[in-house]
Amino acid sequence: MREKDFYIEQYDGVDHESITDAPHWEQQALPMTNLSMKRRDQYMNPLTAKVLLGDHFDLGRLPPADVVAAVRRQSWKDLEDTGGSLDAVGDRLYVLDFRSMCSKLSYIKVGRAKNKNPAAAAEKESTAEKKGTAQVRNRISSHEGDAKIAQAVLFNAWISHPCESTVDWEKRVKAHLSAESDEEINLGGQVKAEYFRGIPFRDAVRVATLHEVPSGAVRLAQ
Repeated sequence: MREKDFYIEQYDGVDHESITDAPHWEQQALPMTNLSMKRRDQYMNPLTAKVLLGDHFDLGRLPPADVVAAVRRQSWKDLEDTGGSLDAVGDRLYVLDFRSMCSKLSYIKVGRAKNKNPAAAAEKESTAEKKGTAQVRNRISSHEGDAKIAQAVLFNAWISHPCESTVDWEKRVKAHLSAESDEEINLGGQVKAEYFRGIPFRDAVRVATLHEVPSGAVRLAQ
């Protein structure tokens, strides 16, 4: 299912808060590229930016572009702080927290992406294969682009260290988060296979780290 269809299917309707309930963002509120993000106010404290973003959302006001950029910049920094270089070879599990002015359009995204060995990728002639060496960055950037449909910002982010495979690990995390019938979990609702609503970011990360060892994920040397 396309990301656009996901939002339309979940939130279209009279009884649901939707994109149409929120005012339009400023033209440059969500920078189109990481480059434009880096060119904005480099001196704004990211923690202050998060508070300001939350204040604007609570008041139903559009956040300034430099505030959004500072929040995004911190989220990308958090990724490397928790999982090391995003360019490292290996499979990664990630948990992304997207916040929207419309609370029902905020969500947690759980997924995985794998950077290929540059030497192996170089042997391939196709451009698509060569792009695999930056798959982690590309995948997360793609999610940021998709989130614009919900006028959402990457507010928090976590990623694992490179592993040989996170396939089973990802399945365990998703199964845990989607187990709504288990009263002991009571974390929130699953929207789609990889999207969860009403789950605190810290709880989603706790579940991800909880299942790292049982999943048998083997970390690669840094």
